[in-house]
Amino acid sequence: MKKYAKIVNDKTKACEVGIGTNKTFYKSIGMTELDVEQAFDGNWYLTGYAPSAPEHGYAEKRSAAYPSIAEQLDMLYWDKVNGTSVWIDTIDGIKSKFPKE
Repeated sequence: MKKYAKIVNDKTKACEVGIGTNKTFYKSIGMTELDVEQAFDGNWYLTGYAPSAPEHGYAEKRSAAYPSIAEQLDMLYWDKVNGTSVWIDTIDGIKSKFPKE
């Protein structure tokens, strides 16, 4: 998107971006209209130079996939009562889906 901006890092193409509408002010501080985009971390870059969000590792993916502790305890209780293996099957499935790297 076009915004008044100034490149503050020639290597990364990071920019300072004006968020208002006062074109005269932005021009007076050395900003020009540039095509910029906002990265995952909230910083601005010339379009095409914004870094991507880092990929989550297996630990973060597993953690997000595990049922809550309360749900796991309920699974364990009912496995004990019914002689089933729902809890271990659930945990094994998650560990298989997101193996250690």
